[in-house]
Amino acid sequence: MKRLTINKQILQNELKVELIGAIDEDSDFKELLGLEQKTITFDFHQVSMINSCGIREWIKFLEQIPESSIVIYNNCPQIIIEQINMVHGFFRKGAVINSFYAPYFCEKCEKESKIHLKAEQVKDKKAPKVECPNCGAPDMDFDAIEAQYFNFLGNK
Repeated sequence: MKRLTINKQILQNELKVELIGAIDEDSDFKELLGLEQKTITFDFHQVSMINSCGIREWIKFLEQIPESSIVIYNNCPQIIIEQINMVHGFFRKGAVINSFYAPYFCEKCEKESKIHLKAEQVKDKKAPKVECPNCGAPDMDFDAIEAQYFNFLGNK
């Protein structure tokens, strides 16, 4: 398993953070503390794994970010969405999820796909209709329980 790599980019009032690899007991977020940017955007696209110790480290880190900071989550894979839905504190109050991946299945070509969605595409916790990236079939099946998977979106 690849250890966590943190790439950060500071753009005036925004800190962009790209997380790559495994979030586990060896994950260290200290380099992100004490920075003064008003907005912190996390990109989870390349997070490959998270375990219970990694969840603990993430929550401890989030608790140290000033409440005045705006926290944004982008490109959350299914493993991150599952933690947000299950673990209190993994997603801090007031944070925003812009985009994430959702599991879909195509009956025509019998392939599973993780489809990139924007939060505003999901209405009333119902999966949007998507085209199969493999065969082009117009209507893939959502491959989870919508009310549970989209729970992180609150009442949107």
